[in-house]
Amino acid sequence: MPRITEECVARIKNSADIVEVVGRYIQLRRAGTAWKACCPFHSEKTPSFSVNPARQSFHCFGCGVGGDAVKFVMMFENLDYPTALRRLADIAGVAVIEEDENPEQARRRRRRGRIIRANQLAADYYHRQLCRNRAADGARAYLTGRGFNIAIAKAWKLGWAPPDFRPLAELAHRDGLDDGSLSDAYLLARGRNGLYPVFRDRLMFPIENLRGEIVGFSGRVLEGDSDPRKYVNTAETEAFRKGELLFGLSRATRAIGKAGMSVVICEGQLDVIACHEKADIRNAVAGLGTAFTDEHAALLRKYAGRAILCYDGDSAGIKASEKTYRKLAQAGLEVRQALLPPGEDPDSLIRNQGPEALRQAIDEAQPYLQARLAQELQNLGDDPMARAALITRMADLAAEIADSVKRDVAVVDLASRLNIGRDELRGSVADIAKAKRSAAERERRRAPASAAPGDQDREEENPESSIADEPVVPMRLHRSVRNLISLAIGNADAQQAMVERIEELREPIRELPGGIILQRLLEELPEAGKPEAWQAFLRKLTPEQAAGLRDVRPEPLRLSDPEGAVEQCCSCAAADTVRAQIDTGLSLIQSGRLPQDEELALMARVNELRDMLSSAGP
Repeated sequence: MPRITEECVARIKNSADIVEVVGRYIQLRRAGTAWKACCPFHSEKTPSFSVNPARQSFHCFGCGVGGDAVKFVMMFENLDYPTALRRLADIAGVAVIEEDENPEQARRRRRRGRIIRANQLAADYYHRQLCRNRAADGARAYLTGRGFNIAIAKAWKLGWAPPDFRPLAELAHRDGLDDGSLSDAYLLARGRNGLYPVFRDRLMFPIENLRGEIVGFSGRVLEGDSDPRKYVNTAETEAFRKGELLFGLSRATRAIGKAGMSVVICEGQLDVIACHEKADIRNAVAGLGTAFTDEHAALLRKYAGRAILCYDGDSAGIKASEKTYRKLAQAGLEVRQALLPPGEDPDSLIRNQGPEALRQAIDEAQPYLQARLAQELQNLGDDPMARAALITRMADLAAEIADSVKRDVAVVDLASRLNIGRDELRGSVADIAKAKRSAAERERRRAPASAAPGDQDREEENPESSIADEPVVPMRLHRSVRNLISLAIGNADAQQAMVERIEELREPIRELPGGIILQRLLEELPEAGKPEAWQAFLRKLTPEQAAGLRDVRPEPLRLSDPEGAVEQCCSCAAADTVRAQIDTGLSLIQSGRLPQDEELALMARVNELRDMLSSAGP
């Protein structure tokens, strides 16, 4: 890593106020001229950790640690000195200047600087258009209809991107930026007929990094626009790394500390702005239109210990909550779920019931597993096999919790709520957690963080070398699942027919071995009959899942009746699902672990399923 110049080190330290820095990580309370808190480096109930703004230092009278802002960041984030210094530069908004840059590093730094300049210029331009251009009436009406006034638009520098990019380009040229710089910033793109604007007739949200620099944009489609893409985001650039950015985080870090190290996670940018400006919930952030990633979770873990999911109260919101929960729990955060009314998001709840309703929902947020179990139990019914499947799903979710003590507390609570033995559930969760760790370790070995070009060539010569020390056990695929996957990857019409029958396939996906792969395929929808699309899909799976598909060939399938073929496969899958449920029920009965009343109910259900299978015919 190149060294930071001495002058830059001094500028970073002089620019970083230690109260602000420490306050981003822990909750401080004023005590005379100093600030106090419970020490983050040892367990205590009485605050003995002190921050002295006059000396720009911290000291714990309990464990004896102390130092300046750099030392605090080093200890809290477990970083070395150079990395902590760069983190402090981000917090203080100081550009890092390095010694002995090679030509490539210097070129990238200059290009990044031009991208930041172009984005700042574009943000100012888009904002003026929103405020002054008559053609932006639709954008202004949209904001007004959602309860966002001009003061809020100014505070967040919201804008409107007109269809014609030439005024922006001319403005950039006068500021010394050419079309290449606008293309590098992903404000312009090149097509067959030359340059065109990436953002056209869209409501614009500037995206800031932790320094407060505008590194990119998210453009939202306006009502009545035929473009199916709701949001268009800046592509990856020297300044914009989507996986490392969260909307609103640059404004929320101090509030996260004041809120007891809690962060509120919303789905959209307008929800975040509504939380900040309408409800004074200033610890709210959101992703950028993509799935919540491991990088997002790791980023939040540096500032928060608890995450409150504030997603839409519909089925899609619940599904998105689960994916986010898994990432956050793996990163070590405590995850809670704010229970919004069905059909409401944070912004609409504020508009319909007032800001206090949202604040109350967040204050009363439940532990995620507790909230999820309550949602599942509402639709469970009396089917013992459905109950067994629910226990498996909840065990899988509990296994994501990184801390073993917290995981065991969750297991005890779930066992009580599900009325099952603690040790039985504890064993299931432990087995699942161990399997997840093993899979993650194998994936880590297969995909090293960085490899030299020569290393990559050698791996291509011997593709098995990276996993030779620990062979992968292929995931078992049920024949019905395999047949459906082959149809979906070989014929586009068959794939579409499956998407239309997704509700019919939900039970086979849940019950049959390998169903999770079929579910992933119908979410990703790789282009049928294209080997390169199939290979790209395989790379998104775990090693075990990909190995289970080794004999599936993505050749184009010519079908005279694709819908009929899918219907036949779905019927077979449904019958196989019933058979699997019968086998599971008989295994549970034979285990002797069920109470007598549950055993009798399960036997009745098995007989019911047998009758259903007989009436369906061979």
